[in-house]
Parts: sequence; C-alpha cells; structure tokens
Amino acid sequence: MYLMNRQTPGFIGRRAACSRQSQSGFTLIEVLVAVLVLSIGLVGVAALQGVSLKNTQSAFMRSQATALAYDLADRMRANRLSAEVGLYDPDTAATVAACKSTTGCIPQDLAKHDLAEWNASIATYLPMGQGFVCLDSTPADGVSAASPACDGSGTQFAVKIWWDENRDGEIENDNTSANPERLAVTVEL
Repeated sequence: MYLMNRQTPGFIGRRAACSRQSQSGFTLIEVLVAVLVLSIGLVGVAALQGVSLKNTQSAFMRSQATALAYDLADRMRANRLSAEVGLYDPDTAATVAACKSTTGCIPQDLAKHDLAEWNASIATYLPMGQGFVCLDSTPADGVSAASPACDGSGTQFAVKIWWDENRDGEIENDNTSANPERLAVTVEL
C-alpha cells in the first residue's frame, strides 16, 4: 500500500484540485428565485388567513342572529296568550319599568318589553342589526325591518333578522338595504 500511494501522489493532488474547481455555491439568481417562491407562498398563506378570518366572523354573526331569533321565540312561547292575539307587534316595542321589578307586569306589557329588549340585543350584537316578527306564510322574503314583506297570513310566526355582514354600512348591490344578510326562523307556538 505504501508503494501504491508513493506512485500516485500527483494524481491525488490533481483530483483534489479538480473537485474544488467543479464545486460552487448557490448563485445569486438561484437565491432570488428561492426568495420569490417563498414570498409568493407567504402571500398565499396570508390571503388564506384573511379569508378564514372573514368566514369565521360571518359564522359568528349568523350564530348570534340564530340565538337572538330563538330568544324571541322562547319569549313568545312563555307569553303565549299575548303572542296569539298579536301583541308582539314590533311597532309597540317599549321598555316597561314594571317588567323589571319583582312585582311583575301584565302580559301585554311583557310583550312590549320583550320586543324592546330583543331589539336592543340585536343592535348590540349585530352590526346595523334589525329585527321583525310577524305572521307570514313566506318567511324568506323582505329586505329590511322597514320592508319585512309580511303577509299576515299563515299559522306560524316569522322571526326575521337583518345585519350588515361586511360592516361597512353602505348600500349593497341590490340598492335596497344596507344590511343584506338575513336570517328567518319560523316559530310555532
């Protein structure tokens, strides 16, 4: 073995010198391409995060609207006699002091008070939130609480809630309402 190494010392030296010349690091263009690909990926991740956040907020508002609709439905079931004779009229909503005390209040006043509290909750939990309750055979219509499209027929109450999904307060593409998102729940007492 000693003899073999002694015969080829120049070959080993040339081989080491050649391998140093053939190896080179990344070029600047390769680094720039890698940074570009990475930055496009990060922008995509940021966009995905933004869409996810928007959809989460939308689902939260829809959940709030659903909870508020069922809140009024439960209030109407608890005060069934007033609901059946039409005292849950949104135009009569008013805070009644007697309904906040332990002495209680009469069913007619409770209906007014329930609607006032319900409207206040809608305004608190939903941006530009509005609500309406009525007898309606076609509950999936209406553009706002000002124009709920209640026909007054049918045997079920429709609890309708509108809110501004994108929170900008502007009139949307339909040019009729600033709060185009709607939830309608039918209630049978």
